[in-house]
Amino acid sequence: MTSTFRLGSVAGIPVGFHYSHFVLLALVTWRISSGFLADGYPDWSPWVYWATGALAGGLLSVSILVHELAHSLVARKRGIVVYGIVLFILGGVSELQADSKRARDEFLIAVVGPVSSFLLSAILFVISLALGGGDSPLEAMVLYLAIINLLLGGFNLLPVFPLDGGRVLRSVIWAVTGSYLWATRVAAILGRTAGIGLIGLGIYQFVSGNRLGGVWLVFIGWFVQVAARRSMSEETSHEGSREG
Repeated sequence: MTSTFRLGSVAGIPVGFHYSHFVLLALVTWRISSGFLADGYPDWSPWVYWATGALAGGLLSVSILVHELAHSLVARKRGIVVYGIVLFILGGVSELQADSKRARDEFLIAVVGPVSSFLLSAILFVISLALGGGDSPLEAMVLYLAIINLLLGGFNLLPVFPLDGGRVLRSVIWAVTGSYLWATRVAAILGRTAGIGLIGLGIYQFVSGNRLGGVWLVFIGWFVQVAARRSMSEETSHEGSREG
């Protein structure tokens, strides 16, 4: 995915925004301001909701960057060239020169992202407790980021290819069977099945009245479907020899 805006680099890794990430920021700001903050802190002024929500949305982007940076640093450590990190509408993606050549490398690269999100969540929960659990904008924002990083790590660990959990699953199957192609086929089939399930759930949510949530689930399901199908097509067309 091509960056629309270049932000600079972190540890020598270029970081950029795709224009669609601004859509995510707008949606997150709206949901935080009108949902999480308005429901949990009803005595604030409207401008405080929106200012806190916008800042929390921006810091969520930083959290996503930390997640992707973990992937990229481990990939680089394992000898894979990292072209950069791009933040887009569904979060972020690390652009690597190629897939891993060994199952253990695939596992390490995939699992470190969710682990980094869990660690960040734990740190933020500790900070939230240290702040006293009051109702100031700072405390609310720290609590929100702790919760969202926990959810981010958990969601990415779902065994759905091409999410991190799906790549972890592929690495395990690859290590057990010794076949990268077969592992990719299994992970891609599960990913496509999960994508269909998300689309169905999204349609149900939309019909039930949760229109934004429904559209979002359909979009995620479509993305998972396309990514899984593309990965399967690419691996089938150029199967290479890999060691487990």
